[in-house]
Amino acid sequence: MTTEQARPEAGRARRRKVRRGQPGSGVGGRLLIMAAVVAAVVFGVAIFFKVNTIEVQGNAVYSAEQIIKASGIEKGDNLLTINKPTAAGSITAALPYIESVSIGRTLPDTVVIKVQETDATFAVTTDTNTVWLINPSGKAIEKVNTLSSEEYSQLLGVTINNPAAGQKVTAVNQANLDAALAVLSALDGTGITEHIASLDVTKDYDIVLWYGDQYEIRLGGTEQLDYKVQYLSAILGKLSDYQQGTIDLTLSGEEKTATFRPKT
Repeated sequence: MTTEQARPEAGRARRRKVRRGQPGSGVGGRLLIMAAVVAAVVFGVAIFFKVNTIEVQGNAVYSAEQIIKASGIEKGDNLLTINKPTAAGSITAALPYIESVSIGRTLPDTVVIKVQETDATFAVTTDTNTVWLINPSGKAIEKVNTLSSEEYSQLLGVTINNPAAGQKVTAVNQANLDAALAVLSALDGTGITEHIASLDVTKDYDIVLWYGDQYEIRLGGTEQLDYKVQYLSAILGKLSDYQQGTIDLTLSGEEKTATFRPKT
């Protein structure tokens, strides 16, 4: 091969090498473009999606300002990066009467905090001879004096360990507390809880409810609670407002049925 022929071949080889290198340059360019787009999005979120309005719904015991402060959410925070579980947990821990919290976002700048507050509380004695209010799920609400505690439903047969507001309570006689909370859980959503004057679990196999001063309700133990509560709801729906007596839901008879004994 002559020198003149070799030179064109070398030139073509160099051009092939250059062409093989071009795709690498294209990928690098695309990566730079993607990085620029991501940076622009992040910058846009940081600039445009800031909290400007905080709405509170469902509150009665606490003011909107108290709930917002407890949440830790402030105007100017980034709307899309708010830690909703942390904010909700902070609210329920700081404000004991709040039972549950849900937090939502409404673009472009609004946070909505929905709360459900405790609708029933029970006065119970502690191991230090004080009286505390607890809710049906067993959370300590607040300490009250003995005189004012008479205004609340009474939880009898339980002595709780000295509690802290917002925390779950434990009891000296834990089995009795567990029985009481099982009853209250079964009653949830029935509308009966708000009428309870007292719940006595001194004997966890012979639980007694007082529905106002109108009905003494004997539940027996905690077995078949859901069935007993359904039965109770049906019976209460059939009784007249002027009637008084004992509703026996122990299901101890041969027929395993509830009975009503009018007061004489």
